[in-house]
Amino acid sequence: MAVLSPNNHDAIIVGLGMLVTCAVFVTMRQMLIYSRDSAIIPPSENKPQYITQDVEDSLKLSTLEKLLDSPSWVIRDTSSTIICDRALHNETAFTTILRCISRANYETREMGIRALNLMLDSFTIEFLHTPQGYVALIKCLEYCVTDYKHNPFDADWDNWYLRDIVEQLALGLVLKLVEKFGPGRLLQYRFIEQWLAKEPWGNTIPQRQSNFATFLQETSQKLNDIVTPLSQDPEGMKQLQKGKLIADNITGLGIFKPAHQGREGGQDYSDFYIFDSSRRRMQSSTNEYVRRRHREAMVLNDGSRPVGREDIIQRER
Repeated sequence: MAVLSPNNHDAIIVGLGMLVTCAVFVTMRQMLIYSRDSAIIPPSENKPQYITQDVEDSLKLSTLEKLLDSPSWVIRDTSSTIICDRALHNETAFTTILRCISRANYETREMGIRALNLMLDSFTIEFLHTPQGYVALIKCLEYCVTDYKHNPFDADWDNWYLRDIVEQLALGLVLKLVEKFGPGRLLQYRFIEQWLAKEPWGNTIPQRQSNFATFLQETSQKLNDIVTPLSQDPEGMKQLQKGKLIADNITGLGIFKPAHQGREGGQDYSDFYIFDSSRRRMQSSTNEYVRRRHREAMVLNDGSRPVGREDIIQRER
C-alpha cells in the first residue's frame, strides 16, 4: 500500500473542508429560501361584503348614532340608508315627520322637509302618495308663502333655485308626485288655491293673467313641470280660473295636448304630456343677449337670509 505524503494529506483535508463548507452553505441557503417562501402571505381575493337583513335589524339606534359620526363616508352613508329605511316602514316615525313639515315653526319644518327628502326618491315617493302626505306637503307650502318675500314673476329668470330651501325641497317632492301619479290628488287638496295663486304674478288681475300665460307659453322654467299638468286637467282649469290666473272665458289653453287618455292612478305620468311644436316661439337676438347677460352675474349673500333678486349683480356691457 502506498503511503500518502504529507502534502497529499493536507490537500485532501483542505478539499474535504471546502466540500463540507459548500454543502453547509447550499443547505443553509435552501433552508432560508424555504423559510422565506413559506412566510409569504398570498394576497386574498377581494370579496364583496354585504350586510344581511338580520344584522341590519340587530343594530340598535345608539349604535347607528355612533356610526353616523364615523370618519368613513361609506359607513355614514350606509347608516343613513338604514335609518331612512326604518323610518319609512315605521308608521309612527313617518307620521311624526309629516307633522313636522306641517308646523308653523320654520326650524321644525326645515328639519322635517330635509328628513323627508333624504328618505324619499323616485322609487319610494309612493309613501307620500297618501291623503296625509298631500295635506302635510301643501300645508308646508302654505306657510312658505309668508316665510320670506317672494320675487315677482320674470320670464327671463327661473327662480326655482333662488327660493327658500324649505319651499324648494317641498316643490321638489310635489314634482316627483306629479310625474309619478299625475295632478289629481294635488288638485283635490287645493294646491293651486293654497300656494300657486299666492305667488306674486302681478298686482292686478289682467297683469296676473298675462304673466301666467307668458309663464306657460314662453318659458321653460322648472315650475312648468308642475303647472303644465294642472293646466291640462279640467278641474285644474277651473281652479286656475278661480285663482284669477286664467280668464273665465278661456276653456282651454291649447298649448299642451295629452299623449294618452284615461290614465289610471298609480301609473307613471312622466310621458303623459308632450309639448306642442308651436309652444315655444323663436327668441330674437335681443332676448338671447338678455339671457346671456343674466347668466353672467355674481351673487352676494352672507347666508343670513334667502338669496333674492337684490343679491344678484349683473354684468353690464
